[in-house]
Amino acid sequence: MKMNMHLARSVALFGVAAVLTIGSVAAADSTPTRVFTLNPSTHGNPEGVAVDRRSGAFFVGATGDGTIYRGTLGNPNVEEFIVGATGRSAIGLKVANGRLYVAGGATGNVVVYDLASRRPVATFATGAGGFLNDLVVTSRGDVFVTDSFRPTLWHVTAAQVRAGQGTPEAISVAPEIVYQAGAFNVNGIVALSDRTLVVVQSSDGALFRIDLERAGRRIQRIDVEPVLGGDGMLLDRGRLVIVQGSPAQLTFVQLDRRASRGTVVAHVADPTLRGPSTAAVARNRYLVVNADFGTSTVPFTVSGIARGGGGGDDDDDDDGGDRGGDDDRDD
Repeated sequence: MKMNMHLARSVALFGVAAVLTIGSVAAADSTPTRVFTLNPSTHGNPEGVAVDRRSGAFFVGATGDGTIYRGTLGNPNVEEFIVGATGRSAIGLKVANGRLYVAGGATGNVVVYDLASRRPVATFATGAGGFLNDLVVTSRGDVFVTDSFRPTLWHVTAAQVRAGQGTPEAISVAPEIVYQAGAFNVNGIVALSDRTLVVVQSSDGALFRIDLERAGRRIQRIDVEPVLGGDGMLLDRGRLVIVQGSPAQLTFVQLDRRASRGTVVAHVADPTLRGPSTAAVARNRYLVVNADFGTSTVPFTVSGIARGGGGGDDDDDDDGGDRGGDDDRDD
Protein backbone atom coordinates (compact mmCIF):
# COMPACT_ATOMS: atom_id res chain seq x y z
CA MET A 1 0.00 0.00 0.00
CA LYS A 2 1.32 3.37 -0.95
CA MET A 3 2.50 5.61 1.86
CA ASN A 4 -0.06 8.41 1.53
CA MET A 5 -0.03 11.83 3.20
CA HIS A 6 -3.07 13.14 5.04
CA LEU A 7 -3.67 15.58 7.89
CA ALA A 8 -4.62 13.92 11.15
CA ARG A 9 -8.18 14.18 12.37
CA SER A 10 -9.51 13.51 15.82
CA VAL A 11 -10.63 9.96 16.54
CA ALA A 12 -13.44 8.96 18.89
CA LEU A 13 -14.29 5.45 20.00
CA PHE A 14 -17.56 5.68 18.14
CA GLY A 15 -17.00 7.94 15.16
CA VAL A 16 -19.44 9.96 13.17
CA ALA A 17 -21.25 7.92 10.54
CA ALA A 18 -19.68 7.69 7.11
CA VAL A 19 -20.99 9.93 4.35
CA LEU A 20 -21.91 8.24 1.09
CA THR A 21 -21.88 10.34 -2.07
CA ILE A 22 -23.32 9.06 -5.35
CA GLY A 23 -23.14 11.76 -7.99
CA SER A 24 -24.75 14.81 -6.39
CA VAL A 25 -26.78 12.80 -3.88
CA ALA A 26 -25.45 12.48 -0.30
CA ALA A 27 -26.78 10.26 2.45
CA ALA A 28 -25.55 9.33 5.92
CA ASP A 29 -25.42 5.72 7.14
CA SER A 30 -27.01 5.53 10.59
CA THR A 31 -24.57 2.86 11.85
CA PRO A 32 -21.73 4.49 13.82
CA THR A 33 -18.13 3.86 12.91
CA ARG A 34 -16.12 1.76 15.35
CA VAL A 35 -12.47 2.57 15.99
CA PHE A 36 -10.00 -0.18 16.85
CA THR A 37 -6.68 0.77 18.46
CA LEU A 38 -3.36 -1.03 17.94
CA ASN A 39 -1.90 -1.82 21.35
CA PRO A 40 0.92 -0.99 21.65
CA SER A 41 1.49 1.30 18.65
CA THR A 42 5.26 0.95 18.81
CA HIS A 43 6.14 -1.05 15.69
CA GLY A 44 5.79 1.55 12.96
CA ASN A 45 2.87 2.65 10.84
CA PRO A 46 0.28 -0.02 10.09
CA GLU A 47 -0.38 -0.93 6.45
CA GLY A 48 -2.21 -4.13 5.59
CA VAL A 49 -5.30 -5.85 6.95
CA ALA A 50 -6.82 -9.30 6.38
CA VAL A 51 -9.80 -11.16 7.82
CA ASP A 52 -10.00 -14.82 8.80
CA ARG A 53 -13.58 -15.77 8.05
CA ARG A 54 -13.27 -19.02 10.00
CA SER A 55 -12.52 -17.34 13.33
CA GLY A 56 -13.86 -13.85 12.64
CA ALA A 57 -10.50 -12.36 13.64
CA PHE A 58 -8.68 -9.73 11.63
CA PHE A 59 -4.96 -9.08 11.32
CA VAL A 60 -3.02 -5.85 10.83
CA GLY A 61 0.64 -5.59 9.81
CA ALA A 62 3.26 -3.06 10.95
CA THR A 63 5.81 -1.60 8.57
CA GLY A 64 8.60 -1.06 11.11
CA ASP A 65 9.41 -4.63 12.10
CA GLY A 66 6.73 -6.87 10.61
CA THR A 67 4.69 -7.23 13.80
CA ILE A 68 1.26 -8.75 13.18
CA TYR A 69 -1.65 -7.62 15.35
CA ARG A 70 -4.87 -9.57 15.88
CA GLY A 71 -8.28 -8.09 16.63
CA THR A 72 -11.98 -8.92 16.70
CA LEU A 73 -15.05 -6.81 16.06
CA GLY A 74 -16.11 -7.16 19.70
CA ASN A 75 -12.94 -5.64 21.19
CA PRO A 76 -11.71 -2.06 20.58
CA ASN A 77 -8.10 -3.13 21.27
CA VAL A 78 -6.00 -4.88 18.60
CA GLU A 79 -3.18 -6.80 20.28
CA GLU A 80 0.21 -8.15 19.21
CA PHE A 81 -0.09 -11.63 17.73
CA ILE A 82 3.16 -12.38 15.88
CA VAL A 83 6.27 -10.70 17.24
CA GLY A 84 8.24 -8.65 14.74
CA ALA A 85 11.99 -8.41 14.29
CA THR A 86 14.62 -6.17 12.75
CA GLY A 87 14.71 -6.56 8.97
CA ARG A 88 11.05 -7.47 8.63
CA SER A 89 8.12 -5.46 7.34
CA ALA A 90 4.44 -6.25 6.80
CA ILE A 91 2.70 -4.36 4.00
CA GLY A 92 -0.01 -6.33 2.17
CA LEU A 93 -1.81 -9.16 4.02
CA LYS A 94 -4.14 -11.99 3.05
CA VAL A 95 -5.58 -14.98 4.92
CA ALA A 96 -6.37 -18.23 3.13
CA ASN A 97 -6.67 -21.84 4.30
CA GLY A 98 -5.34 -21.19 7.80
CA ARG A 99 -2.33 -19.26 6.58
CA LEU A 100 -1.40 -15.59 6.70
CA TYR A 101 0.40 -14.28 3.60
CA VAL A 102 2.53 -11.16 4.01
CA ALA A 103 4.05 -8.93 1.31
CA GLY A 104 7.24 -7.56 2.83
CA GLY A 105 7.72 -4.23 1.07
CA ALA A 106 11.38 -3.29 0.61
CA THR A 107 12.56 -6.59 2.15
CA GLY A 108 11.61 -8.26 -1.14
CA ASN A 109 10.17 -11.26 0.71
CA VAL A 110 6.78 -12.92 0.77
CA VAL A 111 6.34 -14.65 4.12
CA VAL A 112 3.68 -17.27 4.87
CA TYR A 113 2.65 -17.91 8.49
CA ASP A 114 0.65 -20.77 9.96
CA LEU A 115 -2.02 -19.04 12.04
CA ALA A 116 -2.42 -21.91 14.49
CA SER A 117 1.26 -21.98 15.48
CA ARG A 118 2.08 -18.35 14.57
CA ARG A 119 5.26 -19.61 12.93
CA PRO A 120 6.55 -18.84 9.41
CA VAL A 121 6.22 -21.89 7.16
CA ALA A 122 7.70 -20.39 3.99
CA THR A 123 9.64 -17.38 2.73
CA PHE A 124 9.86 -16.49 -0.96
CA ALA A 125 12.55 -14.01 -2.00
CA THR A 126 12.30 -11.67 -5.00
CA GLY A 127 15.61 -9.87 -4.49
CA ALA A 128 16.49 -6.27 -3.76
CA GLY A 129 15.30 -3.08 -5.41
CA GLY A 130 11.56 -3.59 -5.30
CA PHE A 131 8.64 -2.91 -2.98
CA LEU A 132 6.24 -5.81 -2.52
CA ASN A 133 3.04 -3.96 -1.83
CA ASP A 134 -0.09 -6.08 -2.03
CA LEU A 135 -1.06 -9.64 -2.83
CA VAL A 136 -3.97 -11.89 -3.63
CA VAL A 137 -4.46 -15.64 -3.10
CA THR A 138 -6.65 -17.29 -5.73
CA SER A 139 -9.07 -20.15 -5.10
CA ARG A 140 -6.42 -22.51 -6.48
CA GLY A 141 -3.92 -21.27 -3.91
CA ASP A 142 -1.68 -19.32 -6.29
CA VAL A 143 -0.29 -16.06 -4.94
CA PHE A 144 0.18 -12.91 -7.03
CA VAL A 145 2.14 -10.00 -5.55
CA THR A 146 2.42 -6.43 -6.84
CA ASP A 147 5.74 -4.59 -6.91
CA SER A 148 5.51 -0.81 -6.75
CA PHE A 149 9.12 -0.16 -7.81
CA ARG A 150 9.79 -2.88 -10.39
CA PRO A 151 7.40 -3.42 -13.35
CA THR A 152 6.82 -6.98 -12.26
CA LEU A 153 3.98 -9.12 -10.97
CA TRP A 154 5.36 -11.92 -8.79
CA HIS A 155 3.76 -15.37 -8.86
CA VAL A 156 4.14 -17.99 -6.14
CA THR A 157 2.40 -21.23 -7.07
CA ALA A 158 0.17 -23.25 -4.78
CA ALA A 159 2.66 -26.12 -5.09
CA GLN A 160 5.48 -23.86 -3.89
CA VAL A 161 3.40 -22.80 -0.89
CA ARG A 162 2.73 -26.45 -0.03
CA ALA A 163 6.41 -27.29 -0.41
CA GLY A 164 7.45 -24.26 1.64
CA GLN A 165 10.04 -23.21 -0.92
CA GLY A 166 10.63 -22.15 -4.50
CA THR A 167 11.56 -19.23 -6.71
CA PRO A 168 8.71 -16.84 -7.55
CA GLU A 169 7.94 -16.34 -11.23
CA ALA A 170 8.53 -12.77 -12.45
CA ILE A 171 5.76 -11.64 -14.83
CA SER A 172 6.59 -8.37 -16.58
CA VAL A 173 3.82 -5.75 -16.73
CA ALA A 174 5.81 -3.52 -19.08
CA PRO A 175 5.35 -1.81 -21.48
CA GLU A 176 1.57 -1.68 -20.98
CA ILE A 177 1.94 -0.27 -17.47
CA VAL A 178 4.43 2.60 -17.37
CA TYR A 179 6.36 2.95 -14.12
CA GLN A 180 7.41 6.39 -12.90
CA ALA A 181 10.80 6.58 -11.22
CA GLY A 182 10.63 7.60 -7.57
CA ALA A 183 6.88 6.97 -7.36
CA PHE A 184 4.68 4.21 -6.02
CA ASN A 185 3.27 2.51 -9.08
CA VAL A 186 1.21 -0.71 -9.22
CA ASN A 187 -0.34 -1.20 -5.81
CA GLY A 188 -3.65 -2.86 -4.87
CA ILE A 189 -4.71 -6.11 -6.53
CA VAL A 190 -7.83 -8.29 -6.69
CA ALA A 191 -8.66 -11.51 -8.54
CA LEU A 192 -11.77 -11.67 -10.72
CA SER A 193 -10.94 -15.33 -11.32
CA ASP A 194 -7.97 -17.66 -10.97
CA ARG A 195 -6.40 -16.17 -14.11
CA THR A 196 -7.84 -12.66 -14.29
CA LEU A 197 -6.54 -9.90 -12.04
CA VAL A 198 -7.18 -6.18 -11.62
CA VAL A 199 -4.52 -3.79 -10.32
CA VAL A 200 -4.47 -0.07 -9.57
CA GLN A 201 -1.60 2.23 -10.52
CA SER A 202 -1.15 4.66 -7.62
CA SER A 203 0.89 7.24 -9.53
CA ASP A 204 -1.82 8.09 -12.07
CA GLY A 205 -4.92 6.31 -10.74
CA ALA A 206 -5.29 3.96 -13.72
CA LEU A 207 -6.86 0.51 -13.41
CA PHE A 208 -5.63 -2.46 -15.44
CA ARG A 209 -7.01 -5.90 -16.17
CA ILE A 210 -4.35 -8.63 -16.39
CA ASP A 211 -5.28 -11.92 -18.07
CA LEU A 212 -2.83 -14.76 -17.50
CA GLU A 213 -2.96 -17.02 -20.54
CA ARG A 214 -1.06 -20.09 -21.67
CA ALA A 215 0.70 -18.05 -24.33
CA GLY A 216 1.68 -15.33 -21.86
CA ARG A 217 -0.25 -12.46 -20.38
CA ARG A 218 -2.53 -9.78 -21.75
CA ILE A 219 -2.85 -6.38 -20.07
CA GLN A 220 -5.65 -3.94 -20.84
CA ARG A 221 -6.26 -0.53 -19.31
CA ILE A 222 -9.80 -0.31 -17.95
CA ASP A 223 -11.79 2.62 -19.30
CA VAL A 224 -12.70 4.41 -16.07
CA GLU A 225 -12.15 7.72 -14.33
CA PRO A 226 -8.69 7.65 -12.67
CA VAL A 227 -8.63 6.98 -8.93
CA LEU A 228 -5.60 9.10 -8.05
CA GLY A 229 -3.46 7.70 -5.27
CA GLY A 230 -5.41 4.44 -5.40
CA ASP A 231 -3.95 2.18 -2.74
CA GLY A 232 -5.35 -1.04 -1.28
CA MET A 233 -8.28 -2.55 -3.14
CA LEU A 234 -10.94 -5.21 -2.59
CA LEU A 235 -13.83 -6.67 -4.52
CA ASP A 236 -17.13 -6.53 -2.68
CA ARG A 237 -20.62 -7.31 -3.96
CA GLY A 238 -19.39 -7.05 -7.53
CA ARG A 239 -17.77 -3.63 -7.06
CA LEU A 240 -14.16 -2.61 -6.68
CA VAL A 241 -13.54 -0.73 -3.43
CA ILE A 242 -10.38 1.37 -3.72
CA VAL A 243 -8.80 3.12 -0.74
CA GLN A 244 -7.44 6.64 -1.26
CA GLY A 245 -5.26 8.39 1.29
CA SER A 246 -5.86 11.96 0.13
CA PRO A 247 -8.70 12.65 -0.02
CA ALA A 248 -9.21 10.04 2.69
CA GLN A 249 -12.03 7.94 1.30
CA LEU A 250 -13.22 4.71 -0.24
CA THR A 251 -14.05 4.90 -3.93
CA PHE A 252 -16.47 2.36 -5.41
CA VAL A 253 -16.15 1.30 -9.05
CA GLN A 254 -18.69 -0.81 -10.91
CA LEU A 255 -17.09 -2.85 -13.71
CA ASP A 256 -18.91 -4.06 -16.79
CA ARG A 257 -19.20 -7.79 -17.57
CA ARG A 258 -15.88 -7.89 -19.40
CA ALA A 259 -14.07 -5.71 -16.86
CA SER A 260 -13.03 -3.47 -19.74
CA ARG A 261 -14.98 -0.42 -18.58
CA GLY A 262 -15.89 0.92 -15.16
CA THR A 263 -17.96 3.63 -13.53
CA VAL A 264 -17.25 5.40 -10.26
CA VAL A 265 -20.55 4.99 -8.44
CA ALA A 266 -19.81 6.17 -4.90
CA HIS A 267 -17.35 7.68 -2.45
CA VAL A 268 -17.38 7.00 1.29
CA ALA A 269 -15.54 9.32 3.67
CA ASP A 270 -15.36 9.26 7.46
CA PRO A 271 -13.88 11.69 10.02
CA THR A 272 -11.93 8.87 11.71
CA LEU A 273 -9.85 8.21 8.59
CA ARG A 274 -6.20 9.31 8.80
CA GLY A 275 -4.21 8.64 5.66
CA PRO A 276 -5.86 5.25 5.06
CA SER A 277 -3.91 2.58 3.17
CA THR A 278 -6.19 -0.41 2.61
CA ALA A 279 -9.38 -2.15 3.72
CA ALA A 280 -10.95 -5.55 4.29
CA VAL A 281 -14.51 -6.76 4.88
CA ALA A 282 -15.43 -8.18 8.29
CA ARG A 283 -19.12 -9.02 8.39
CA ASN A 284 -20.82 -5.66 7.77
CA ARG A 285 -17.80 -3.46 8.33
CA TYR A 286 -15.07 -2.15 6.10
CA LEU A 287 -11.95 -2.33 8.25
CA VAL A 288 -9.84 0.56 6.99
CA VAL A 289 -6.23 0.82 8.18
CA ASN A 290 -5.18 4.35 9.17
CA ALA A 291 -1.54 4.26 8.07
CA ASP A 292 -1.19 8.02 8.73
CA PHE A 293 2.23 8.47 7.14
CA GLY A 294 1.55 12.22 7.09
CA THR A 295 1.75 12.69 10.86
CA SER A 296 2.34 9.19 12.36
CA THR A 297 0.15 10.17 15.29
CA VAL A 298 -0.12 7.41 17.88
CA PRO A 299 -1.98 5.38 18.82
CA PHE A 300 -2.57 3.95 15.35
CA THR A 301 -6.09 2.85 14.54
CA VAL A 302 -8.37 0.90 12.22
CA SER A 303 -11.73 2.42 11.30
CA GLY A 304 -14.65 -0.01 11.18
CA ILE A 305 -16.97 1.78 8.76
CA ALA A 306 -20.48 0.47 8.16
CA ARG A 307 -20.56 -1.54 4.97
CA GLY A 308 -24.05 -0.31 4.17
CA GLY A 309 -27.01 -2.00 2.57
CA GLY A 310 -26.91 -4.99 4.89
CA GLY A 311 -28.75 -3.94 7.98
CA GLY A 312 -26.02 -4.07 10.62
CA ASP A 313 -23.25 -6.30 11.91
CA ASP A 314 -25.35 -9.44 12.16
CA ASP A 315 -25.61 -9.67 8.38
CA ASP A 316 -22.75 -11.96 7.36
CA ASP A 317 -23.62 -11.96 3.66
CA ASP A 318 -20.23 -11.50 2.04
CA ASP A 319 -20.31 -12.24 -1.64
CA GLY A 320 -17.39 -10.04 -2.49
CA GLY A 321 -13.66 -9.77 -2.09
CA ASP A 322 -10.81 -11.54 -3.78
CA ARG A 323 -11.66 -15.00 -4.99
CA GLY A 324 -8.85 -16.44 -2.94
CA GLY A 325 -8.88 -19.27 -0.42
CA ASP A 326 -11.87 -19.72 1.84
CA ASP A 327 -11.00 -17.37 4.66
CA ASP A 328 -10.42 -13.88 3.36
CA ARG A 329 -12.35 -12.30 0.55
CA ASP A 330 -11.06 -8.79 1.03
CA ASP A 331 -8.19 -6.57 -0.07
